[in-house]
Formats: sequence, structure tokens, C-alpha cells
Amino acid sequence: MILRTEGLVLRSHKMTTSSKVAIVFSRDHGKLRLAAKGARRPRSRFGASLEPITHGSYVIYRHERRELQTVSEGDIQYPFTELKADYRRMVCASAICDLLDHMTADEDPARPLYQSALDSLHWLERIDPGAVEVPVWYFQLQGAGFLGYRPHLDSCTTCGRTSDSTRMRFSPAAGGSVCSSCGSGGVMLDARTLQFLSQLQAGPRYAVPLQDLGQVDRRTARLALRTYLEYHLENRGTVRALNFMEQMLSADSGIQKPTGRSSEVDSTSLSTSRAAERPVHPYSPDAGLEAPLADDRTPPAVEAPPTEGFL
Repeated sequence: MILRTEGLVLRSHKMTTSSKVAIVFSRDHGKLRLAAKGARRPRSRFGASLEPITHGSYVIYRHERRELQTVSEGDIQYPFTELKADYRRMVCASAICDLLDHMTADEDPARPLYQSALDSLHWLERIDPGAVEVPVWYFQLQGAGFLGYRPHLDSCTTCGRTSDSTRMRFSPAAGGSVCSSCGSGGVMLDARTLQFLSQLQAGPRYAVPLQDLGQVDRRTARLALRTYLEYHLENRGTVRALNFMEQMLSADSGIQKPTGRSSEVDSTSLSTSRAAERPVHPYSPDAGLEAPLADDRTPPAVEAPPTEGFL
């Protein structure tokens, strides 16, 4: 069967000396694993259409009962050139692609999720440099909603108490925010951080009050969203690019520091490592230019000197 569809390239890896495998999340057929013969040759007919973080259109020969399909043609719809030219934006874009990869099973169509990923990448390309992680948060929240576990952020999930003037715990097991009277565990978030995340979840993107980002405790916001997704993704492994993004932002000397009372993280919450130096991206040349994620989704931590570029 011949398929013609557009899609977003999530990652790719070497198959032979001249061919590669590209993981593409298509608009109409969900996530596909595509074998591209001759794609690694200097004058390949595919050009850059199978490079990660590329929106393209493809002609695919689909074989029943096969996990690996064959792509015969590829054309670029949008290359995200400006996004890839900026290191911090490219790292955040990699996190979005890695999240989409972990959230979905092969050949399971999810057009709203596909469109949300593209919208997040376009927003990331234009957003102010000091707010590059906000589109990633947006995709995490939208993706959770599309997959059926939208977090409750406006009030306590148990008693309905609002978070206007107090801090609340963000509990993955409870499905969102919980006041101190109704539960324990999770990540403690202040009212302003909860309000910002709630507005980000409600959308639309152009209505998100980015001017309020300076009042948000970014560290705990990252931790809350990551632990929530990890709880619901269960055994799908670590979102490696997301962890790298958090390390990069933590090591960035220009990062906004939380204001007001310091937020508390419960001892049962997952801990995050803080790199003393700029970390190395998991898809850096030292890890392989087209390094794939292992099938068991539990790759070892990458320990290598900093490099330029990784896609």
C-alpha cells in the first residue's frame, strides 16, 4: 500500500553505510519507523527531509505485519532553520520531539497531538529567549490532556479549595493540585506558579501572560510537570532530551531565580541532578550523530565533553 502523508521527524539513526531509519510522527497514521535507502549518501534524493525536527511530506510503501516501512520520497514542508540555529531553542525542540516519541505507540494516529507538537515548535522558534521552556511546558500540558490525564490545576482535586492565596502540592497520584488539608506528597507549588500553569493549559498560546513568567518558580514547575508525565508514562523509560534540557537551564547563569518563599519538594518526589557545567546533549556527535534511543528506553547517562551541534 502506498501512503502519502506529512509528518514530523522525531529522530533518526544509521541502518547501513548508505541508509538510515527515521522515526516520523505522521499526521494521518501516527508514529512510523521508516527505512530510507541511500539517505546517508552525499547527494541523496531525500536531502534534509529526514533530519530530526523537520516537518516534511513523504511517500511511504506500507507493508502489513512489518514494523519497519519503506519511504521512497521526502520533501521539506518547514525546516525550522532558525530554531536549529539557536542552541537553547534546539535543545527545547529536542525535548518536545522526545516527549512525543515517548507519549505514543507505533501507528496510533493522534492528529491533535501532532498539531500541538508543531504549534509548540513554531512558538518556540519565535518566543523571547528568556522563555524558551514555556512551549515545552505547553506541550507537556496539552499532551497530557490529549492522552486522557489532564492535570487539575485550578483547585484542590479533593475538596475544591482554590489556590488563589496559598501554596498547594502537585500530586501525580491525585491527578493535580492538593491542599495541605487533603493530602501529602508531590511537589509544593506556590499560587502564582499554579496560576501560570493553569493559564498555559487553558490556552490559547497568544493569550498566555508571559509577562508573569518572572513570578513563576521555574525549578518546581519543571519538576512538577516532569514527575506528572513520568507517573503516567509508567514503563516507557526516561525522556532523555527533557532531562538534558533541565540540566542546561539549571546550568545557565542567566536563568531567572525563583522569587518569594522557597518552594518545598517532598522527599517522595523524584530528585533532579544539577550539572555544575554545561551538559552534553544525548544526540551529540560524541554519542553518535544519529544516535537512536534503545528499544528498552533506558539508555545510560551520557558523560562526554561539550560539543557543538547534535542533530
